[in-house]
Amino acid sequence: MPRRRKRRRSVGFLNKAISVLVPVLAVCVVLAAFVVEYGGGQGTLPTWDELYDRLGIESSAPDRDLIASGDTSVSFLDVGQGDAVLICQDGEFCLIDAGTAESEESLLRSLESAGVEKLTYVVMTHPHADHAGGMAAVLETFPTETLILPQLEGLNEESATLERTLDAAQQCGTDTVEASTGDKYVLGTGQLEVLLAPTPEEAGDNLNNLSLCLRFTAGSFSFMDTGDAEEEVEEQLLERYWFGLDTDLLKAGHHGSNTSNTEAFLAAVRPEIVVASCGLDNDYGHPHAEVVERIQNIGAEFYRTDLDGTVTVVLRDGTLQVDGTAWENQEADQAA
Repeated sequence: MPRRRKRRRSVGFLNKAISVLVPVLAVCVVLAAFVVEYGGGQGTLPTWDELYDRLGIESSAPDRDLIASGDTSVSFLDVGQGDAVLICQDGEFCLIDAGTAESEESLLRSLESAGVEKLTYVVMTHPHADHAGGMAAVLETFPTETLILPQLEGLNEESATLERTLDAAQQCGTDTVEASTGDKYVLGTGQLEVLLAPTPEEAGDNLNNLSLCLRFTAGSFSFMDTGDAEEEVEEQLLERYWFGLDTDLLKAGHHGSNTSNTEAFLAAVRPEIVVASCGLDNDYGHPHAEVVERIQNIGAEFYRTDLDGTVTVVLRDGTLQVDGTAWENQEADQAA
């Protein structure tokens, strides 16, 4: 009997200790995160990236020194099964799409790591959650001059993601514009052009085909992003431009799906580098094998965020350099 009473007292004491320690530890974690978030990089305090490195945690955040070293950079941020592309030109930033709501925190850390303090433009190619899920958080975190949207007039059903983004833009005082075909937006010494802005009527029931089709140019460099636009929209681009689609860097349409990236379109664009933004072991099988084969057949270098991590393409002295965060993590593991 005495032993049983002692055991009950020990269990009771342990439960009380845990009930006290857990809230204390939670408060400590929150305070530590706050200190790193707002004081990291000052004095001896580490940044998130430095902290991850010390703890041996792999990071998919882009390298701000690499981005700053080039005349132009385009970073395909690793946001899982979604899209988020950051363009930097002369210290000005444009974000095209903002991943999923689940990748929101990772996206914000990546933008901070890239050196973003404010954004000249945030572009929503179309209002699907894997492209705009983190957009409201981005607008709330980084001062943004202009939010560029696809054609929305007549859109039958506005998504909750779109509504949250519009509310955030209004509350943060961000100018909002609906893009039209032919619109041009200045970014540093570069220019973002809207090659095609389909209407909801043209897109029909397929919101992928509402995607803004964009081309960024800086000097002789060019980058094209068509969101999730499918074959029908690619055909419109071919009819409208044909010989004018030549591009150095291409984001694979619709995460590398075979509903996009047709042979005719790739042949007209003739990219030197193609990057697919997709999640590891995603349920859709992106990028599709036949698309990868088409890209290889035109002689383009092919990268993918599920395997290469965040992919940054930097233009320096007329030469394109490609960097993947997964490569750096592998090198670190091998060195260890």
